[in-house]
Amino acid sequence: MVIPSVAEDLRPLHILVVDDDPLLRAFLADDLRDEGMTVIEASNADEALTYCQSNAPVDLVFTDVQMPGSMDGIGLAHRLSKTEPGIPVIVTSGAVPVDSLVPEIPFIAKPYAVKDARTLIFSTLGLEPQDTE
Repeated sequence: MVIPSVAEDLRPLHILVVDDDPLLRAFLADDLRDEGMTVIEASNADEALTYCQSNAPVDLVFTDVQMPGSMDGIGLAHRLSKTEPGIPVIVTSGAVPVDSLVPEIPFIAKPYAVKDARTLIFSTLGLEPQDTE
């Protein structure tokens, strides 16, 4: 796959992956790195919020809902919509009922195929991945 905006912007996309499960977080992060993206990992919403407010580039946040800390992934999405409104957020969960989520926030249920998560990330960013195989 090719990320069209990378060549145009001359910088990779910066994706913040937030999950308290280090294996799930690393699995998605490694896949996105293989696609040429810069991936930052955080183990909870507090770390993610601190990173987003540090003026470091973040093009999208992909976050689990249920995590330890002062807020969950939905709280993180709401906080970012107020403090960093230009950063889109995708949430994922295997335990939270879909009908309890905010319809405006893209959601993918766990367990998810990494390919499906990647497709949702590209779609949320308005990109069309191209298959190079």
